[in-house]
Amino acid sequence: MNSVFYAHQTTPQKLVENRTSYAGNDAVFSVYDTYEIANRVELHASSPMYCGMISGKKVIHSGDETPFDFVPSESLVLPPNQSIYIDFPDAKMDEPTKCITVELPLSRVNDIVARMNDMIPRSRQSGDWEYDSKQSVHFKNTGSVDLLIRKLFYIFTEEHKQRDLLVDLNTSELIVHMLQTESRAILLKNYREHVTRSGLAAAIEHIHDNLDGPISSDKLASVACMSKASFYRYFKNEFGMSPVEYINQKRIDRARVMLGRNRKNVTDVSFELGFSSVSHFIKLFKSLTGTTPKQFQLEKAN
Repeated sequence: MNSVFYAHQTTPQKLVENRTSYAGNDAVFSVYDTYEIANRVELHASSPMYCGMISGKKVIHSGDETPFDFVPSESLVLPPNQSIYIDFPDAKMDEPTKCITVELPLSRVNDIVARMNDMIPRSRQSGDWEYDSKQSVHFKNTGSVDLLIRKLFYIFTEEHKQRDLLVDLNTSELIVHMLQTESRAILLKNYREHVTRSGLAAAIEHIHDNLDGPISSDKLASVACMSKASFYRYFKNEFGMSPVEYINQKRIDRARVMLGRNRKNVTDVSFELGFSSVSHFIKLFKSLTGTTPKQFQLEKAN
């Protein structure tokens, strides 16, 4: 990740959640820096709020959910009028915990929902796009989301001649990612329950059950009861990534578990997950995690 993007520094007015904000026409971009260990700090959103971690770690307490770690290259979307409480276990004066937020009007989100239903409709079984204004969503960023956040930072902080237009275009894209991720989280959490009524859920089940072998696009389209072209289009609409990108992500997620818990060597993990080339596995692992399989394993051992 580009460290220059995160070189933003100001003299802090407070040591916990020191906020610097940049307002656009209908979106507010904020950078939060925390310089000392703190617990149960409230964050409240009166509008839908996107949160992205930049450095350090937060522990999020949200309603009755089990507290979870929030770390760099992850995102959290908060619904309006909901509070969460945050612990900062690792914050230091020379290594602050850093987070960015983008607050978006609910009307803006609903406008994008309507446009998505017109321009990239979901499959008949999945129903219309909807924004769940009661549910928070926590997800790992794709490369495109990381890039989008970097772009938004520059647009908000630079006096660009077309700033308002660029903010509008990029916040619209962020909302699309939010909605696709929300949909994906719901479907993936309960995909086995939806198999009998959703072609995409059936395809997801097939992927999860066959990560150790070849998975063809023809087979996935057949399982989903769609043409190959329709399957690709609906999958990309629903998940914000291609079937191949999703399969690669799931294989690397499983590889992380195998390397961390089972202590298997890199070559064995590569072949057990259906990779014909160890070098390809290592390259893909690094592109999705930022580290090599061996480095990941060594870090887990310490």
